[in-house]
Amino acid sequence: MSILTWNDIYFQLWTQAAQSRGTITSVGDPSVAEGYSTIPEWPRTTGADIVAIASLVDPILGAMPLRPGGYGITRLWQTAVIELEGFAFVQPSTEYLHNRSFWSTLLAVASYLDTMGAPLPLDDALETLVDTLWSPLEYRNAGGPVTKTITEGSTEKMWNAQRDEMMQARGFDIREPTATIGGTAMKVPRTTNADVVRLADYWGKQLALFVPKAFLGGVPNTMGLQGQLKRWSTVMDDVDKLARKGKPDELYSKNHEFWHETIGLATNLAVWGEQPSTFELVYESTKQAAADLPGRIAGAAGAVAKAVGDVAREAGAGLLSGMGKPLLIGGGVLVGLILLLRRGRAREAA
Repeated sequence: MSILTWNDIYFQLWTQAAQSRGTITSVGDPSVAEGYSTIPEWPRTTGADIVAIASLVDPILGAMPLRPGGYGITRLWQTAVIELEGFAFVQPSTEYLHNRSFWSTLLAVASYLDTMGAPLPLDDALETLVDTLWSPLEYRNAGGPVTKTITEGSTEKMWNAQRDEMMQARGFDIREPTATIGGTAMKVPRTTNADVVRLADYWGKQLALFVPKAFLGGVPNTMGLQGQLKRWSTVMDDVDKLARKGKPDELYSKNHEFWHETIGLATNLAVWGEQPSTFELVYESTKQAAADLPGRIAGAAGAVAKAVGDVAREAGAGLLSGMGKPLLIGGGVLVGLILLLRRGRAREAA
């Protein structure tokens, strides 16, 4: 990649994290932790993600001379680092509590570094960091296929159970209504092509079981059936074209549409008095196994450390001279690249 500015770097990291982790909005989750905030939407990054990003930025920011306007930025960053030590290091594999304030602070820092003409990290190091941000699906389900039989008393409860299971397994995005998708904001699981094929086959079967009853006059209520059949045909066209022909472990490109239409189908089936059959939930590890992660993340740590080390040496700061090996715990979860607070507290003391 060819990066021209620090704002470009921010955009690249935000975009990759949003694609792989999902995002959350202030409207979608008003219970989010309070803190410095300038953005309405932010990625659902993990503690390990935040440590890795901060480790790239911190030495470069610290090497810059303090000038008028820089003291406020430094104070914001110090606060972010203190929060990072209290939460990200303690729970590296879970969603970071202060994501909104961190990404807001990072945007301010990126703009400041651009204004200061700060040196940029090496392309290779940044690419490795971006690659590292693509990981929740890769380690969350790394123990092989997961199977579970779901039995519910109504089609609506079945839909809720399926969505809850998939959100736990894959994560979710909060999606607002669009010109073609009505309703209110909804949590949409980040289901893969393979997930969607299984779910579509299940709900297609539930609808197919009802149709003969309706046409033979065996049920009292069939209101809305024709419209439902038309909408479901469109859903299945998309599934056949995109999910069945796509790579099984890749994110399905029409998740919002799919989950919106399936809740509509589940609701109609409930109104028509249909009882759901059992659902065999099966989801598999995505393309990177857990066994591959320690070496892959260790490689990322090395590349990032080299980049910030080069910048530090060029600036004459020697900021990484005391850094040891990157710490890896929990099957390869990165918990630290540098001792961020050591220098942060030294700044405060100065």
